[in-house]
Amino acid sequence: MNKRKPYYIVIAALCFATIISCFLPYLHLPEQEGVSVGYTFDSTKAALESNIINDVAKETGIAKKIVYNTAKNIVNGKDRQSIENRLKENEYFIIDILTQRMDDMVVELDEFGDIETRHFSYFGIIKLSASVIKQFNQDIINAFLVIFTLIMTVVLSFTSGFIMLFKKNISAYKPVKILSLLNIVMSFTGILAINSISIGALQVEKFYSENWGIGFYVIAAINFLVLIIAIIGNMHEKWTGIVTFKMILRQKQLIIMTIPFILYTLLFSFGPLTGWIMAFQNYKPAARANQVWIAWDKFVYLLSDKDFLMAFRNTVAMSLINLVFSFVFAIGFALLLNEVVNIKSKKFVQTVSYLPHFLSWIIVAAIVRNVLSVDGGIINELLVSWGILDAPINYFADGKYFWWIVGLAVVWKETGWNSIIYLASITSINPDLYEAASIDGAGRFKKMLHITLPGIKPTIFILLIINLGMIMNSGFEAQYQLKNDLIKNTAEVIDTYVLNKSFFQGADFSIGTAAGIFKSVISIILVSVANRTAKAFDQERLY
Repeated sequence: MNKRKPYYIVIAALCFATIISCFLPYLHLPEQEGVSVGYTFDSTKAALESNIINDVAKETGIAKKIVYNTAKNIVNGKDRQSIENRLKENEYFIIDILTQRMDDMVVELDEFGDIETRHFSYFGIIKLSASVIKQFNQDIINAFLVIFTLIMTVVLSFTSGFIMLFKKNISAYKPVKILSLLNIVMSFTGILAINSISIGALQVEKFYSENWGIGFYVIAAINFLVLIIAIIGNMHEKWTGIVTFKMILRQKQLIIMTIPFILYTLLFSFGPLTGWIMAFQNYKPAARANQVWIAWDKFVYLLSDKDFLMAFRNTVAMSLINLVFSFVFAIGFALLLNEVVNIKSKKFVQTVSYLPHFLSWIIVAAIVRNVLSVDGGIINELLVSWGILDAPINYFADGKYFWWIVGLAVVWKETGWNSIIYLASITSINPDLYEAASIDGAGRFKKMLHITLPGIKPTIFILLIINLGMIMNSGFEAQYQLKNDLIKNTAEVIDTYVLNKSFFQGADFSIGTAAGIFKSVISIILVSVANRTAKAFDQERLY
């Protein structure tokens, strides 16, 4: 127990140290254009961006855009006749409603007055957020997020500290690691929320990195240190009595051999993650370090963009088709191939089945197009000659065929390759089981059903979990090579959407990065859920 105490004391001290965020007076908000000190508000602009528009649109059933334009004309001082000319006769009544409510809101905001500073203490930023909620009626979600994250970072710090000081067993490490990770996430969320309030309620047009204060950076840094030490402590406890220094010295050659691979992973897998910052910026390559921060505007855009939602639907649909087909055909092919007695025939079939995997998708796409061609395509020729079709079908002019074309193309290309791991797993099954089954009178089908399939079940579950994590990766080459403008609505996937948005339609790198983060988050959630589900049913899992 004495060996464990230093870990408890150090981690508890670091957890409590986060409380210094209460005394950080430099949560610096960005400068407003033309204002040297504090903030000056355009009351009419703030009123237009308030909840009045939404409320009136909901109460009257009139489109929000019409209500907004009417309110804008009112605050711009246009006469009633010109405003009515833009409305239907049964919509005239909203002029009086909007005039009254907009006037009341402007008066209320004028009484609020200007803010005289851009530097806020811990409690000062909470007070400012409360004022935004009460007075501005906009950016309410971000204001609540600021208050919530500031309070919760302190609460989580105290909670972690108490756990490490008073819980005297190894189970204390796990909640501390989780709480520390949550603290880091909340700190980053708080930065983005303050950013959004500045751009919205405080009417700041641009938010540059130099405007950020040190408060949240310190909180995030301290909590990251807590997380690292907690992990080290957990590893120390887990390895005590299992891994010793002598064992490490005996395997030093192996450890040295792993260093290049660790460096490779850090450099090429974790290093590029710094590019995720672009998703929270209006990234312009020419601007270099002086990028404008826009919080999660790109994510909001993604989730409201019909093209992205369509690409998301197509990605999930094609991934599920590929997943089901790949599993069924790969497992079935492995089972059948395992029953081939003649070794030469078995090796020949294996070799032939592997070959399509090494073909480029450019070649595969050309083969698929030729096979499904209207003029001379073998599929159309056969279906017409057999009387199933009266005339050839142009499969690449009707979107309803595309998902299945891609799915079957993936099956043809990858079934042999995917079966390798199942064949390897089958070889580990004890042959005595087959002999015993034969003595009991079991045929080949029953042996497959009752011995082979249960024998490779752990492999199936592991691969299923891994493939569920790749649901958001339905592919890129196949869709890119086979799609055309006629079937864009069913052929566009997230990867092709990212390509178009990042390099062709406006060259918006931020959108592409945001879509990539979205894919990664969904994949992590899917893998975690699948792994937990496998654990609940006492099946093989990744971790």
